[in-house]
Amino acid sequence: MGDGSTFIKKYQEKYEIYPTFKFNGPGISLYGERRIILGANSYIGRYSSIQSYAGCKVEIGKKNCAISHYVMIYTANRIADQDFSKSKKIKTGNVYIGDNCWIGAHVFINQGVSIGENAVVGAHSVVTKNIPPHSIAVGVPAKVIKFKSYLSEDEV
Repeated sequence: MGDGSTFIKKYQEKYEIYPTFKFNGPGISLYGERRIILGANSYIGRYSSIQSYAGCKVEIGKKNCAISHYVMIYTANRIADQDFSKSKKIKTGNVYIGDNCWIGAHVFINQGVSIGENAVVGAHSVVTKNIPPHSIAVGVPAKVIKFKSYLSEDEV
């Protein structure tokens, strides 16, 4: 079936995917034994992947999230400061992306991170800490560079 409907059906059987969620291109990978929730009227771009490690969950907003191409979302990663010949300790955590977010191309989202509603994460960013709602974050590691202009000073 070259339209990708086979892998989408497989994912719908295993994970919580709203009927209006779109898989936008080839090579999209969802894996892991825990929960992945993909919200309504949202999409994920080609060659992106989402991993849900044991005991963890990934939730992409209840509505209108744009996850671009080549985005990697992980709920578990090795701890760098260890001797890999003796142990392979990992750090785990849930990932939450709020409603109406835009995640640019080639973004890496680390375990334990929340991205607030209506936030933007710029292309090629590495998200290692929470991103507040209504903000624009970029860089490695991603940092908030501004809040959206429609907010009053009291809301920032």
